[in-house]
Amino acid sequence: MKKQIMTLVLVFFLLASLTAQNEKITKDEKGEIVAMISKNLLENYIDLAVAKEMTLAITLNTKSNKYDAITNPDVFSKIITEDLQKISNDLHLKLNYEPHKIAQNSQVMSEELKIKRKELMEMKMAEINYGFTEVKVLHGNIGYLNLRMFADIDYAKEAATAAMNFLYNTNAIIIDLRKNSGGVPSMMQLLSSYFTEAAPILLSNFYERKTNETTQLVAFESVDGKRMKNKPLYILTSKNTFSAAEAFTYTLKHLDKAVVVGEVTKGGANRTKTINLNRNFSISVPYIKAIHPVTLSNWEGKGVQPDIETNENEAFVVAYIDAINKTVTRKRNHVLNTIGYEFLQKKSIDEAIIVFKENAKLFPEEVNSWDSLGEAYFHLRDKGNALKAYQKALELDPNLESAKKMIQKLENFQ
Repeated sequence: MKKQIMTLVLVFFLLASLTAQNEKITKDEKGEIVAMISKNLLENYIDLAVAKEMTLAITLNTKSNKYDAITNPDVFSKIITEDLQKISNDLHLKLNYEPHKIAQNSQVMSEELKIKRKELMEMKMAEINYGFTEVKVLHGNIGYLNLRMFADIDYAKEAATAAMNFLYNTNAIIIDLRKNSGGVPSMMQLLSSYFTEAAPILLSNFYERKTNETTQLVAFESVDGKRMKNKPLYILTSKNTFSAAEAFTYTLKHLDKAVVVGEVTKGGANRTKTINLNRNFSISVPYIKAIHPVTLSNWEGKGVQPDIETNENEAFVVAYIDAINKTVTRKRNHVLNTIGYEFLQKKSIDEAIIVFKENAKLFPEEVNSWDSLGEAYFHLRDKGNALKAYQKALELDPNLESAKKMIQKLENFQ
């Protein structure tokens, strides 16, 4: 019986999807959609003045026949989205053509099907470990977490707790959000709590224009495991870091709990809800404004500004070096040299050179710093810089046979 029910449901959704693919949107339907968009924006959008500007623009576009030639509903949704975002610069604001999803959500499901659907969702998230892609301890006792999504803690709390407890004994932690496009506030709340005091710490205020109400998001008073409120924390960002990932980054940056390394993020701060307009179209409307307790603002349309700005590819090695410099007090030159060779062995030559250059800058009288730098440049086939590095090593130790051999080899190198 269960298999029959699931089969019927899948057939229904498949037929709905195939029907939707063959649909065309008429002029009257486009006018109705624009009217419904305008109504919902004026009622719900976080900024009434911007809502009025957007509704005026798409209404005038309709009257000027801008949308007349469009018959494909998917193209129509994309054009409307572009017009709305052109004014609002709000990447959360979208018109969605999604008949399959709307049909799915509109079905009255039995409790059995609801449970099955929840189990399927949890299974899919479990297959990617709820976004906790990689957790490890790097050389120098620096913890590293690659987090790809902010999953609901109803499903992902155990994975988050395990990751945080695994990283507890490290000297510093790097959380990599360069490929994280967001998720839900509960995971942001949980992870933030590991890096704040036990007393309730206000993470964010949320203001809803429609109700004129403000709510608060507060760090949890207790967590499973130990807090790491004084541990150096680095958050890696890219231009694709978005939404809840930005919220986590912005919150801890302005609570002075994290150093942000990388690129300016995408710039989506406000909480969004989806409103079905009809059986084919829905609109994602930002309706709650996030307000940080320190800045009294957010990152909407601007992105989170990094403390150490560098490109996405170099963010990890830059943060790693900074963490080593701030936490390693004994034989740091040897630690950096080992890290450089780890990069070299992985064929990450550019990263290896960054580490070896840092080592040479910090320890200019160390022969090994220059010898290692020369080797990295040799792997890069950069003859000029390799020669300079080996010559510096030989200057510091005239009896260094390895440097002599490499200089001779490079001088004969075509």
